Amino acid sequence: MLNHDFLQTLSRKAADLFPAAEAARARLESEMYSLLQASLGKLHLVTREEFDVQRELLARAGERIADLEQRIEKLEAARS
Repeated sequence: MLNHDFLQTLSRKAADLFPAAEAARARLESEMYSLLQASLGKLHLVTREEFDVQRELLARAGERIADLEQRIEKLEAARS
């Protein structure tokens, strides 16, 4: 669902903003990661792969609709 590397990088950068001892820094980084994961998880995001699949399906549906519209126009012209 969410990109683990992205969350780690973002939480690490946020933790870098706070000058602290290494143990406290590691704990802060872990807590920031959890906070970011929970917050971003509520956004109902999709992966790039899921997005690309849906975009392709939509493109095919658009082509199919255009084809059907042309067929309907031909049938209506033939009835006239």
